[in-house]
Amino acid sequence: MVGAEGPVGSCAASAISDVGSTNDVHTPKVVLLGPRRAGKSSLCKVVYESYLPNDTLFLTPTMRIQKINTHTFQRLQLWDVPGSSLMSFSGGALAAGPAPGLADLDIPWADVCAVIFVIDAQDDYFDAVTKLNQVVVTVFSCNKAIQFHVFINKVDGLSEDYKYDTQRDIEQRVMEGLIDSSHELQDNGEPVDLDRQVNIKFYLTSIFDSSVFVAFSRIQQQLLQGLNEPNPASPSVRMVSLTEALETACNLLCSTCQFEKAYLFDIPSRTFVACDTSPFDLSLFDVMYQYIRFLRQFTELYQTESDVQTADAPAHARTWSTSVVQFTSDTTVAFWQLDSHLGLLAVIQGHIQASHTSILDYNVGLFRRAVAKLAALP
Repeated sequence: MVGAEGPVGSCAASAISDVGSTNDVHTPKVVLLGPRRAGKSSLCKVVYESYLPNDTLFLTPTMRIQKINTHTFQRLQLWDVPGSSLMSFSGGALAAGPAPGLADLDIPWADVCAVIFVIDAQDDYFDAVTKLNQVVVTVFSCNKAIQFHVFINKVDGLSEDYKYDTQRDIEQRVMEGLIDSSHELQDNGEPVDLDRQVNIKFYLTSIFDSSVFVAFSRIQQQLLQGLNEPNPASPSVRMVSLTEALETACNLLCSTCQFEKAYLFDIPSRTFVACDTSPFDLSLFDVMYQYIRFLRQFTELYQTESDVQTADAPAHARTWSTSVVQFTSDTTVAFWQLDSHLGLLAVIQGHIQASHTSILDYNVGLFRRAVAKLAALP
């Protein structure tokens, strides 16, 4: 089923450091905030450090800011902030100036790209929503380009109807809070419409299914999207973002190879960097997610490149892992490893895969080189 020279993605844990250690100032920073026991550390451990969900039940509370350095298509640094840091927030302190709780964290908000605020959906979330509104107002006043992502976490314990009702209730309360707080900020003497100007999105997440991987995937793609600033040489022309370039590459590959769907996965974290622009199907993504999880279980069975290259055997072109599995009677899922941590998963009709294997491999080779060039861009 699988041919490989080299593992199907590295399963090594991301580098972790305390807040006092040195860090790359150019690495995009994402700050995780939320009340105690909301599941912030568990989310990071499961996605970026390959923890099993049940193992996170025994994690000790985070006492200091922890930095998690990871690399999917781009380098990313997550700051896991203790839930106790929100205890010093108060409406009065916020109205008078920056909240002491945020100031004491010593976070360079001007350099932060995104804030993830985690809310426990199984707990009383009214106070958490109040804290979230205070965080948005304070951080937005420091950095108007920052993205806000709200994880409504632990929804695995809720029924289908109730979890969507919870999401709608939280969204409504947050937007109403932003409208009420708009008078606290002014831009050149004009009031700020926080509910319109703040870039905020909501996600239902759980570490026991693929939802948290989809949420982190969306965040990573938005960070690749950037600000879409105009081309300095031609201000009327908008620069194409990396996300758009990768989507275009996936679209062209699907058109050329007659793929029904294509995902560019980061194998260690099981998040997808990009996909084609056909409608997103969560049930289909679950199949891809489970397949990546299955392939990773066999990582240690394959030789690494250093194992097969010795002094007596000269270096040779590396052969990346490939795999094909039958999905339905007339549909297959095909996997091609692109580099040490990226992989392409595609849904394709069985007869096309069986009769055009060489052509598919050739086109995937071109796609691999295109992705490598995009990844090398500054």
